[in-house]
Amino acid sequence: MPRPVPTVLFHFTRVEHLPTIVASGLHCDRRAQADGVLSIEVGNEDVKELRAARSVSVEPGGVVADYVPFYFAPRSPMMYVIHCGGVPSYRDGTDRIVYLGSTLERLQELGLDTVLSDRNAALRVADFHRWADGEPEETFIDWQLMTEKMWNSDAEHPDRMERRMAECLVHGTVPWEAIQFVGAKSQTVLDEMNAVLEGAEHVPGVGIRREWYF
Repeated sequence: MPRPVPTVLFHFTRVEHLPTIVASGLHCDRRAQADGVLSIEVGNEDVKELRAARSVSVEPGGVVADYVPFYFAPRSPMMYVIHCGGVPSYRDGTDRIVYLGSTLERLQELGLDTVLSDRNAALRVADFHRWADGEPEETFIDWQLMTEKMWNSDAEHPDRMERRMAECLVHGTVPWEAIQFVGAKSQTVLDEMNAVLEGAEHVPGVGIRREWYF
């Protein structure tokens, strides 16, 4: 299956982080940690340590934690782990988690340095491709898998889950104007988002997207 155009991208975070993101952009984990802007961490600490040590083999280099991660589909394996209470340091579910969405084309318009990974970027077997070097092979990312709700691995496809976690990595910071839509699970959180966005110079599309959650 060829890459869908536009190529939609999904990042999720807690709604409490939205004011900072609107004001200064969406920062990579290394900068967010240094600046103390992550008031509620939903990620698995063990995985974050791996991402802080995993080198990116193409320019601009660095480690995975130097990049803002986006998935190519909602209902990711990581969201499922959070939904099931599988993150030891975070047991507050997904009700207050919001999606921030963009497209690969929008990131390109803004001249952002973007790297694709063919699976979970923290894994040693992950391959990287710099978008500025041109389109990767059609099979680099399993685009068909991104359209499916069920992504569990099996004997025939032992790496199915990790390939569903392919990433679009943006070096440094993603400016707020790159965000084209914001999705929430409930009207309550949608109202909170609208209150934050009121008066903002850039207001993306917003809506309730329960189908993006488990």
